[in-house]
Amino acid sequence: MSTKKPLGFISKSILVCNCIAVFFLLLCYLAPVIKPQDFWPLAFMGIAYPIFLAINLVFIIFWLIRRSFLALLSILAILIGWNAVSKNFGFNTTPAAIEREDTTTIRVMSYNIQMFNYPEKEGKENQEEIVKIIKRVSPDVLCIQEFYTRSSGDKDMIKNFIEQLGFKYSNFIAAAENDYDAYGIAIFSRFPIAKSGSLPINSEEKIVNRVVYSDINKGGKEFRVYNVHLQSVGFQKEDYDFIKNQAPSGDVDIHSTKQIGRRLKWAYIKRNAQIDLLYSHTQDAKKPYIVAGDFNDTPLSYSVNKLSDNMKNSFAEKGRGWGTTYNGVFPNFQIDYILASEDFQIKDFQIIREKFSDHYPIWGDLHL
Repeated sequence: MSTKKPLGFISKSILVCNCIAVFFLLLCYLAPVIKPQDFWPLAFMGIAYPIFLAINLVFIIFWLIRRSFLALLSILAILIGWNAVSKNFGFNTTPAAIEREDTTTIRVMSYNIQMFNYPEKEGKENQEEIVKIIKRVSPDVLCIQEFYTRSSGDKDMIKNFIEQLGFKYSNFIAAAENDYDAYGIAIFSRFPIAKSGSLPINSEEKIVNRVVYSDINKGGKEFRVYNVHLQSVGFQKEDYDFIKNQAPSGDVDIHSTKQIGRRLKWAYIKRNAQIDLLYSHTQDAKKPYIVAGDFNDTPLSYSVNKLSDNMKNSFAEKGRGWGTTYNGVFPNFQIDYILASEDFQIKDFQIIREKFSDHYPIWGDLHL
């Protein structure tokens, strides 16, 4: 009668570490359902999900090499949260074609353009490159976050977008403005805008985090588009230096870690309140609606999941590969989305991985 060889000390230690990794992976699944206002520490698990997913994959490979049934431990943990996998990784095998064959669809594009000025490009303005990308995609509706324009001249970007990109209608809400220039959030449309408005989010502050909407009429069918830029974390230069491992060691490290934690906590709670307001507004829309923009939150966040409940996620339905839309200090994050009410069918979706901002532009074809 054969018996299996018992686990040695090293294997037992690895098993304990595996159990800990599984426990934290399961905690990640609670991040989308627990409000940060109620218990903010769980919100951090939404950020940590890719890390614990990768760790559990390593454990699976290790136990499979050992030909051990213990690989089932992490396999089951991943399968329990398969919905989380599908929100972060797109399994669509066919790439979306920019050339559009179905003219009945509505092409929606969202792009945080960082005011046309990407710091890592040594201060060079990327106005022409960004316009070229938008022209290539040729969206019917364009949602721009961190939009910058001047009142006249070649930096009058509202006029440029209308003349160069063929948009006939626009809705620009300034976060701050004077007689010379302004920055804020904008919706451009090839179809008539019947009505526009904004939500009372940061309306008393001169910051770019806003929510605007426009009711658009295409061929007698009216639908609403929300352009969303939820609360940013507000990292300062010293925070980015610390994240890049350039900060000094010792007490400063402890201080910087706490400071980053406080900024993240504050942003989570702020976005929680903003998303509750936006969700309530969408429920009163009484028409098909699309929500696009920069959520500043991951697929396993409360904010994204609260709003996308009973909505269609363009990336989850038609995306490919790991859904990274942010290319800054945290390059593995998806924080930009195109969501649509059940009235729409998602036909195509694509992330354009060109670095002319700290965000990648995204677009989707939706059929109403």
